[in-house]
Amino acid sequence: MSYSIREIGENIKNSPLFSGSIEYSVPLSDLTTMRVGGPAQIFIRPQNEVSAAVAVSICRQSGIKVFILGGGSNVVVNDEGFSGAVIASRSMSGISLFPKTLDQFSVEDYPNAKEAVRVEVEVQSGTQIQELSQWCERYGITGLETFAGLPGTVGGATYMNARCYETDFSSTIKSVRYIDLDAIPVGIESMSPYDIKYDSFIKTYTMTEDKADWDYKKSPFQKKRRLITMVTMELLALDPYICGGQTANPAIQDYIKQKNMMRIQDRQDKGQFKAPSSGSVFKNNHAYGKPSGAIIDEVGLKGTKIGGAQVAPWHGNFIINNGTASAADIRKLVSFVREKVHENTGFNLEPEIIFV
Repeated sequence: MSYSIREIGENIKNSPLFSGSIEYSVPLSDLTTMRVGGPAQIFIRPQNEVSAAVAVSICRQSGIKVFILGGGSNVVVNDEGFSGAVIASRSMSGISLFPKTLDQFSVEDYPNAKEAVRVEVEVQSGTQIQELSQWCERYGITGLETFAGLPGTVGGATYMNARCYETDFSSTIKSVRYIDLDAIPVGIESMSPYDIKYDSFIKTYTMTEDKADWDYKKSPFQKKRRLITMVTMELLALDPYICGGQTANPAIQDYIKQKNMMRIQDRQDKGQFKAPSSGSVFKNNHAYGKPSGAIIDEVGLKGTKIGGAQVAPWHGNFIINNGTASAADIRKLVSFVREKVHENTGFNLEPEIIFV
């Protein structure tokens, strides 16, 4: 039996287990940092894990494709849009703090820090990195300053294993909670909450000493049908008194804020926010001896344009939208850059952006 998009949306909405919002023909250009792409036939914002599972189950039974969207910072959507359902994680947002042990601790540039509390921070996947950075400032949490100013969500940074200033996002992670999309029970939308075996499809990946699943821009969630819902991070609180629920000492707040602002300013100086983009387009390959941006620059491709897409004049590894770019323009420019770099150097640049 075939269903119309509206019928699929109504079936999801009418499930007693679903909480969230459903929209139709939503322009994805408004939800991605490159600002290109056509509409999603159906756009779903579940508020929790079970709601996401219900939406995926009904879409699967209806025979339509599903794409999981985080902050849209590493995604280029086709000009025709996405023929199917986009499930956005942004409504699954929140941060919780769990103190663990008190340790003696010193910071070279902040001598007043004498002790710190090791903490576990549970972050829902739809939480923006910017929101998490500001929360860390408020509670004096150190360990994530390297990622300040990174666009996108915690779920997306985990999925991509984002790297900033030679630090992998996975270095902060203790465990990742996720939905195994292939294990969601058929007909979950009609089940009683008491009859659902949640651990059959809501699972936890625990970091081990063997980091083979993680590497540069690599995670165990790529190329698998998994929806990240929660990330538990191991960090340090520089003010032990936050264990009582209060915010950090203002001096500690200022210290973390200054560390964050230093990274944000560096991103601004590099032109990351001058125009719509997806950040770095190509992965760096240490075997090539230099960053991809430097290679592209040496080949003379900075400033190259195809349509409204352009290799940023200020950074070889950024492709920007000059205001009129289409997804097709960006695809063509990525292919052109790869071809010219290979012709001149023999190197095969690997894109890290995702074309949808």
